[in-house]
Amino acid sequence: MQLKKYFFILSSFLLLNSTSKAQDIVLSQPFVSNQFFGPAGVGNGMYSSRFQGNIKEQMIDGENLYRTIVIGYDTRFKPAENTKNYLGIGGLIMSDQVMNGAMKSNFIALDLAYHIFLDRNLYNDLSLGLGTVFAQTTLDKSNLKFADQYDIAGGYTGMASMENLIPYPSSFSANSGVLYTSHSDESFFQMGVTAMFLTKPNLTYAITNTAPETKYRIFINGEIPFFANYTIAYHGNFLNRKVGNQFYAGASIGIPLSNYMDEVKRIYFGCYYRNQEAVVPTISFISDKYVFGISYDIYNPNITGSNLKLSSLELSLSTSFGSKKTNLFRTIFD
Repeated sequence: MQLKKYFFILSSFLLLNSTSKAQDIVLSQPFVSNQFFGPAGVGNGMYSSRFQGNIKEQMIDGENLYRTIVIGYDTRFKPAENTKNYLGIGGLIMSDQVMNGAMKSNFIALDLAYHIFLDRNLYNDLSLGLGTVFAQTTLDKSNLKFADQYDIAGGYTGMASMENLIPYPSSFSANSGVLYTSHSDESFFQMGVTAMFLTKPNLTYAITNTAPETKYRIFINGEIPFFANYTIAYHGNFLNRKVGNQFYAGASIGIPLSNYMDEVKRIYFGCYYRNQEAVVPTISFISDKYVFGISYDIYNPNITGSNLKLSSLELSLSTSFGSKKTNLFRTIFD
């Protein structure tokens, strides 16, 4: 059993690059976590405030490989009576836990966005966002019980092989973005671009640690009605980075569950694709101010190059509250 555990830990590190693209956080329902795409989206929901959360469990042969938790809150400041534009502010907490918490990468982000309306009906707006991210990584040595670092009783020997690790490495990063939104009483469309200037925490004292890099993301969200009260919701995003580009795209069909005009209840059945990695069937449910989602990643069997089986399950929740902008089309992206 102990040998199997060592093999699992070693395999997890070897597969790190394949399954998560160099420890980048990957969500299967990123459209339910508004700030995941960048700072320009804070404050753009139908209601004045919004809470969103995702939790994703990634397993390898039944053993926990990753647990990713994302929690975000954003709101907007009421503009003065003689102006239409407004300021949105939000915060995001992300925790990426590897191998049952042996390694944890935690992120705290603060985002600001200024929204400029482009028409008198307040259907179209352009938002400019800025954000900063504090990151910290911790390593729990008690979960890494390699024989050359522990005595026969299981105590830590203090071998030099662990002395090169920085106890609590941390770093600051920044991001910026532009987002165009067209949201009327009949449809929803959104397109944005984000630049992320990343500095990852250095885990060791070595001079060959990961250098800072800039990543760019472009994304679209949209939902339109068809055939009475049915809708089609679509999403796509493309990420440009040093270790290889990544895209994720798909669509869902929204089926109405209520005949009342003032009550929004729909269930969505959709499927999304992450390039060379996974197909992701998704079921979502919208009920007035709430959006729930569940997805399951069906991985490419060739991704590991072995008989190890990857799987992941993700749950999401979004809830809005406060004052409502206007009687706009309620969409899964709000």
